[in-house]
Amino acid sequence: MIDKYEFQDLFDLDEVQHLTDVISMALEVGIVIVSPDGLPITKPSNFCDFCKNLIRKTEIGSKNCEYSDSILGRKSDKPVVSRCLSAGLVDAGVSIVINGKHLASWMIGQVILEGEEMSELEQQERAKLLGIEEEIFMEGLKKVPRKSKEQFERILEMIHVLAMQLSQLGLKNYVQKEELAYQIQLEEDLRREKAHLEYYSKYDELTGVFSRSYFEEKLDEICQKGEYPIAIISGDMNNLKMMNDVFGHQYGDYMLENLGEILRKEAKPSYIIGRCGGDEFGIVIPFVAKDEAEDYCNRVNQACQNTKECMVPPTVAFGYQVMESAYEEVRKVMKTADEIMYKAKMQKKQGQNINSEILEVLFYRNYLSREQIKESVERIERFAKYANLDEHEIEILKFSAQIQDVGLIAVPEAVVKKQGLRTPEEKAEMEKHTEIGYRLAKMYEESFPVAKIILQSHECWHGLGYPNHLKGNEILYEARFLYLVTAYSYWVYPKTNHVSLEPKIARERLKEQAGKQFDPVLTEQFLEYLEKQEPVE
Repeated sequence: MIDKYEFQDLFDLDEVQHLTDVISMALEVGIVIVSPDGLPITKPSNFCDFCKNLIRKTEIGSKNCEYSDSILGRKSDKPVVSRCLSAGLVDAGVSIVINGKHLASWMIGQVILEGEEMSELEQQERAKLLGIEEEIFMEGLKKVPRKSKEQFERILEMIHVLAMQLSQLGLKNYVQKEELAYQIQLEEDLRREKAHLEYYSKYDELTGVFSRSYFEEKLDEICQKGEYPIAIISGDMNNLKMMNDVFGHQYGDYMLENLGEILRKEAKPSYIIGRCGGDEFGIVIPFVAKDEAEDYCNRVNQACQNTKECMVPPTVAFGYQVMESAYEEVRKVMKTADEIMYKAKMQKKQGQNINSEILEVLFYRNYLSREQIKESVERIERFAKYANLDEHEIEILKFSAQIQDVGLIAVPEAVVKKQGLRTPEEKAEMEKHTEIGYRLAKMYEESFPVAKIILQSHECWHGLGYPNHLKGNEILYEARFLYLVTAYSYWVYPKTNHVSLEPKIARERLKEQAGKQFDPVLTEQFLEYLEKQEPVE
């Protein structure tokens, strides 16, 4: 783009200066090239002493010259002629325009046109106005070059032709510079792309560890050097598919990135770490005994457990095997490490329920209160028995109350802990928790039966709840039951960051919300239960 160029970017100023000097001496006129805002680009050529040492030395004269320059320096397709305000000298400006942009102006003049000289009286008045002694002013004026009108017009025509030629030359220089800049940028882009490809042929872009091919290349290199014993560790991040399904692939990638950082941080410089698959990692440690490999795996898992970066701390199943000599086949050793890792992963999976782990995180972050949930579960059990529900229904309700808020793990802390009204955007964030809890509950056989109850646990009788705005009996009975009792339990439980309600006030609120927020029949039954079994003193 021409807009980023100035005159001096497209021309050799030494050559231009030489040209203006030669022309000014040959034509006996003063010449200077200035920028559109009037700043000199070249040095003044053949400026007359009268202008330079008399007129411009006075305050009024200097301001007059600045004004004249602004008039003469404006963009025009033909020469602009003007008389100076100080002494009536004639000056002109010729624009240098390149590709539509006014880059400079050629200022010519400091001459008196024959037959158009000032009278002696005018000279005296100008001298007095400028504050210059009349005799000095008039003597200086005599030395100013004189031209006929025809001579000056021919000079302007010549300068105009030269300006047009300069414009054409500047356009060629501009095109060449643009082409050169394009070539340089292209070469830089190619260099960057080459470096990018070279980097990612060696490193995994997401985790920062070695790529699989480079990892295997380094492993072969270590084996060829005979750096025995060599520990080969196979690692697999647990629950990645579940995290992708529940929280989205972006979060799954974030967990992998976090794990890659932990793997590198806990490693010594001699360790070779590679990402060998979606959630699979390989670690090679030369000159090492089994104990160090085991210690590394333990340190990584401890660091994972301590991380505060992820909603759910990552965990890794490890298997490792030590290759004692070159007689052992490296692929067999890797396979053995994989098998050990797989067994560890299966054992972890069989004994794991991510909902319990998430609850622990929520308790740790003070999203939830362990004691409040316990109290709520106990109240649900008592009321359920009062309502003559069977044991199976009671267990379902108790379990729902325990894990109904696991979806809060996906809600930003500032939103969960905000006191006062939430913004519409914050409410939308908060309301995601029932859907997240629903997805998490569906992941396990034991929690699958309560998944829909969790999904509907914040639906309201009048249809203004979330996430699906169900109304009345469209809402599962268990969800209505859970919502009613847990809401009351939350209201009356002593809290440090919110004001709790007195039981009497909380029961008045239940009455107000019967048929609105809560099932009216169930609310009446719950109030009867409270009156009989939890009377207010």
